[in-house]
Amino acid sequence: MIRGIGIVGGGVAGWMAALALVRALPGIQVSLIETEGPDWSLGPFGPAEASLPDFPAWLGAHGIDEGALLRAARGSFSLGTAVSGWAAREADWFLPFGTIGAPLATIAFHQLAARMREAGQRVRLADYSLAAIAAAAGRFARPSPDPRSILSSFGYGLHLDRAGLADALRAAAGLEPAGRFHRAIGEGTVSAVELREGGQVTADLWLDCSGPGASLARRLDDRWEDWSAWLPCDRVIETWTEVEGVPPPHAHAGAFEAGWQRTVPLAGGQGGALFYAAAQLPDQPGAIPLVQGRRTAAWTGNVVALGAAALRVEPLHGWNLALLANALTRLVGLLPAAPDGPEAAEYNRLTAAEADSVRDFAILHYKTNGRTGEAHWDAARAMPVPEALRRKLDLHASRGRVPLGDEELFGADDWIAALDGQGLRPRRYDALADAISEARLIDHAGRVRALILDAVRAMPHHGAMLRAEGLIA
Repeated sequence: MIRGIGIVGGGVAGWMAALALVRALPGIQVSLIETEGPDWSLGPFGPAEASLPDFPAWLGAHGIDEGALLRAARGSFSLGTAVSGWAAREADWFLPFGTIGAPLATIAFHQLAARMREAGQRVRLADYSLAAIAAAAGRFARPSPDPRSILSSFGYGLHLDRAGLADALRAAAGLEPAGRFHRAIGEGTVSAVELREGGQVTADLWLDCSGPGASLARRLDDRWEDWSAWLPCDRVIETWTEVEGVPPPHAHAGAFEAGWQRTVPLAGGQGGALFYAAAQLPDQPGAIPLVQGRRTAAWTGNVVALGAAALRVEPLHGWNLALLANALTRLVGLLPAAPDGPEAAEYNRLTAAEADSVRDFAILHYKTNGRTGEAHWDAARAMPVPEALRRKLDLHASRGRVPLGDEELFGADDWIAALDGQGLRPRRYDALADAISEARLIDHAGRVRALILDAVRAMPHHGAMLRAEGLIA
């Protein structure tokens, strides 16, 4: 029986875990012990967080007012990620939050696009995404709940200052820290945590949200699956730039010769991180070592590693908050549980599957890069990839299909958008598309495009939305 749960590590991961537990398990004592140093609970990936579209709903379900959070965390809205320099030095594309096009006679839009390309039509998938067009135009509106409306075809995420987000989560959790972490006590399990101020905290289950150092998890099981063979960036520099004006409604991932630069726009500035491979670029001032991978077993004994204590993968598309939210939902759904019982094994299976799917989505950008003549990128393009990703690439290359596993964070539209953006075209398209005349295909695509353009024109500018929220003057 679990009577008390202890959380080691504050920051975004620790306070998000505290909020989830307090709301879901009111009969259990929850204690949070803070750790010293910067908030790297989700990784040393810059002072701003970018979320996927499910996160606003998670916040609402946990009692956090979105408008108040945006004001507290210098926030802005996100419609996806602009990607530049990966497909080729001068190439760019957009990963939108939402669907692309619309099917016709049950045939997926990307298959229709492949048919039109075969007929000589120039088709760019992003031109048929409401989120992508709105982001390019600097416009934003919240989606419609009416499935008949074109405004239901997209989602939105948030850009948030990390410190402001952590403060909002802490206030919503309604807990005061029990103290600062000194050391763990126990053999085979963690029975208590000793505090720097003196005294100790006991608990039946511990959540390690202490970041890359994994203060508790490493004591019980130090096995780590290293992904550096596929994700070669092993240094990161956190950046912040003051910027005036209206932030764009999207994040940016821009590649350069030895790595890539992440930019998350906020009200009044840009939080970012520079990822690079030390083998290709001498160490820079402020560089932080980065070992990408995941813990072999996130739940060992009575310790569950969360956030960067369990998984570190460069945040190309702002997935860290989604991974943490899913892990917490999974954990709450499996409690109560005995240490090393079947619940822990199931948690580890599902968590590993989701982490590996995100790993593969990140590797895709490296494997399919078009930056020739640069050692970093030439090696990435030549590397063998995990079997699950190889199967996706092969099936897409053959017929434009993407097989999905049970725990995939990204859907088929996301994979198709990324593959298409990187310049990969299937050799064949769905034969059913040949049953539709070229004229009907062009008419269908034109009507979809017109609906999207009309909807975007009616949207307010992103700046108007931010002014309405009190975020910019």
